[in-house]
Amino acid sequence: MMKKPDFHFPTLLRKLGRGGPAVTLPKDAGLIIGYTGIGKESRVLELGSGSGFMTVQLANIAKEVVTYEKRDEFLKIAQENVKKAGLENVVFKHQDVLRGINEEDGTYDLVFVDIAEADAMAETASKALKKGGYLAAHCLHSEQAKLLHLVSLKLFSEVFTIEGMVREYEVRDFGFRPAHFGLMHTAYLVIARK
Repeated sequence: MMKKPDFHFPTLLRKLGRGGPAVTLPKDAGLIIGYTGIGKESRVLELGSGSGFMTVQLANIAKEVVTYEKRDEFLKIAQENVKKAGLENVVFKHQDVLRGINEEDGTYDLVFVDIAEADAMAETASKALKKGGYLAAHCLHSEQAKLLHLVSLKLFSEVFTIEGMVREYEVRDFGFRPAHFGLMHTAYLVIARK
């Protein structure tokens, strides 16, 4: 029987509830945070709260996170997870982003998209972002990432698609080598700079 991988969640994420949507793992969140350069003065707009794992990771370092979720059951999980994390800089909106949002004001540093129809949000993200701000999306499938990448080329000055893979090592008194299993593909990350 294959051993379930240890995701090495930091203490902040270990206390969060799972269930429902897939979570954005620290390896992917780290790449998004690193490539977009968000920090303590950043305003973040999240389209698709899901379980709130990425919401928590963003709110832990950003000044403010406004997050949208259309599904009742996911919204409840995300709200509870933000509460467990002790964060008070998150504003939840229970709404389908495909029907529009209220933040197309050019004041956000990052728009993070985690919905299946990510390509449909590229123009909305562009309007919400300030000059030099970033769109970042967590795409589970290559087709989804390709569509978003191509649409973003028309709206943003810089667009790239990456993925992160993590390989853990076995460390013994004699023998230091890669473990037989790793945390390989989890998502395609599309990042675009306005």
